[in-house]
Amino acid sequence: MKYLKLSLKYLGIILSALLLIISAFISVKAMQYRKTVKAIPGKIDTPAKPGSMGSWVDPFIGTGGFPPYTSGDDIPGVTMPFGMVRLSPDTKFFLGSYFGDGNTVSTAGYYYGDNRLMGFSHTRLIGTGASDGGHFRVIPSTGDDGFKNYMAGRFIRFSHKDERAFPGYYAINLPRPGIFVELTAGEHTGIHRYTFSKKETPHILIDVSSTLGRGRAGEGEVNIYPESREITGTIKSFGSFSGRYGGIRVYFAAIFSEPFISSDVWSGKNLMKNKLSVRGDQIGVDISFANQDERKKIVLKMGISYVSIENARENREAETGSACFDDLLSDAQRKWEDKLSLIRLEGGNDDQRRIFYTALYHSLQMPTLFNDVNGEYTGFDKKVHKAENFRYFTDMSLWDTFRTTHPLFTLIVPKDQRDMIVSLTRMCEQGGVLPRWPSGCGYTGSMLGASADIVIAESYLKGITDFDAEAAYQAMRKAALAIDIPKEDFKPRENMTECLKYSYCPADLMDEAVSKTLEYAYADDAVSKLAMALGHKEDAMLFSRHSGFYKNIWNPETQYFQPRNSTGEFVEKFKPLMLVYLDPDNEYTDDYVEGSALQWRWALFFDGNGLVSLFRDKEYFVNELNDFLQNPTQQLVHGIPGPITGMATNQIYTRHGLLTMPAGLTSHKSG
Repeated sequence: MKYLKLSLKYLGIILSALLLIISAFISVKAMQYRKTVKAIPGKIDTPAKPGSMGSWVDPFIGTGGFPPYTSGDDIPGVTMPFGMVRLSPDTKFFLGSYFGDGNTVSTAGYYYGDNRLMGFSHTRLIGTGASDGGHFRVIPSTGDDGFKNYMAGRFIRFSHKDERAFPGYYAINLPRPGIFVELTAGEHTGIHRYTFSKKETPHILIDVSSTLGRGRAGEGEVNIYPESREITGTIKSFGSFSGRYGGIRVYFAAIFSEPFISSDVWSGKNLMKNKLSVRGDQIGVDISFANQDERKKIVLKMGISYVSIENARENREAETGSACFDDLLSDAQRKWEDKLSLIRLEGGNDDQRRIFYTALYHSLQMPTLFNDVNGEYTGFDKKVHKAENFRYFTDMSLWDTFRTTHPLFTLIVPKDQRDMIVSLTRMCEQGGVLPRWPSGCGYTGSMLGASADIVIAESYLKGITDFDAEAAYQAMRKAALAIDIPKEDFKPRENMTECLKYSYCPADLMDEAVSKTLEYAYADDAVSKLAMALGHKEDAMLFSRHSGFYKNIWNPETQYFQPRNSTGEFVEKFKPLMLVYLDPDNEYTDDYVEGSALQWRWALFFDGNGLVSLFRDKEYFVNELNDFLQNPTQQLVHGIPGPITGMATNQIYTRHGLLTMPAGLTSHKSG
């Protein structure tokens, strides 16, 4: 008993010590985080200044938030409108390698709570929950330890007060190594300018195998040509989305403004001196330069392609040629000024203008231009095709954007919207079916519904008709009637056979049953309208009837859309306020996607009158809707607020004429 008491005593001491250590660690990291996020960008003085419209954009908006779900997954870096290249800093998670692999929590590669810089990579998705890209990360360094430090994860510490960004330009001062970094971009080209202020030898490393998040890469190759100051290479990478269709191969062709004094390559963690090529899964190059000036400037232009090294070089030369950094920056700024000028505001205050133009700027960053300057692109059949009389786009987050940005595109950039529609039809032609969340050169299968049907039909009905609408319609029809369903790989409408059989999606036969019923009804309404416009009157009537299937999952007792089994009974376990994120076992939310039954209650955007008719009476409907919109505390689940999704608020407010600009702020389209 004596020894037991001693053991318990020592155990208590050990546990107390551990708690103190953990508390101290958390306190240190919390103070570090607070110090990091309190630093305000824009303090450094740069020779580059924003244009009149660009001055209203704050690219740092959307880069922070409490990780992971409230992070906007935006970037402060540079891209052209819908550009292939998105050149931006990659940061290291402020908790380091204590959690996961240490990569930052933002899927776009940059998180405002971080204070360590890994380098600057050229590709990424923006504003999504998926990590893809992060290709060809460039790491500037001084002295001879750059490679060793990078491999060991000893990245460069920085402060946001040493950053500045506006459309077409990003800059950061790195005092510790004495490097001033400036970035701009063309559609297919990343342009870097590094100013080295110390006497140590300047180095620029290129990690050919870099990826974002938990992505991996392999089958790489890099070649160095000192006489022409050029480096070329390729890698096959597997990200959150590209990994779903077998990976994506990317190529680059980079050229430096200065000759090399040495060129090394690495494979794994082994640096090989004075070699000009290497193949492998984890490869890169370490280039050093003479440092004879007090402020040595080195410009790097890197063209990329998803077709070939030759195309990457052609992209670079077509967009940059012999132009200097400042001229290329001016071109990027001018193109952003043109796009931001499409909507001009009158009235309002500075904060409202900054919020509006930053949102407009973000909305014009994706989808992604995927064809090279010669028109070539890799299609969904993994073959090289040529875009003629259109630009081929990919990375379309359709379930997120068919309600929001695509309707905006039809108004302000109808030519780009037309090309996006043509791109969707090419994906269908080359891949077999219309996509739902196309990314890179393949189907991702992400999310649900048939959003492409809605985007295409809406565009046609709004006057964008210069595409093969009949072919698109026939693809929609087959998917909606479960004809010629692909036996393998991506299916455009999952579980459609069962949904047609029961005139709703039965909860005991599939997941996401309520959301699928509502999404398919929305798509069927769009298909019906397109069918009528194309002269298919019988089909139009058929799909109009199908669009009413939503009525079969409305429970008049609870006054909610509720999961219903194939036997006809509604599922008894039902908590309308329960959020998916707070129900890890899917006990109550298996049939709803990214929202609660309360939020999905308002998802019938295509049939407002039909939705009102389901409620007990109009007064009850109005009271319930107002309560939903005006009292978010009603959505508390175990004391945690449930977010009112933009899907619900934006669409309902707009449809009922309730969504207005802030007081005194009006808008008009120009140009």
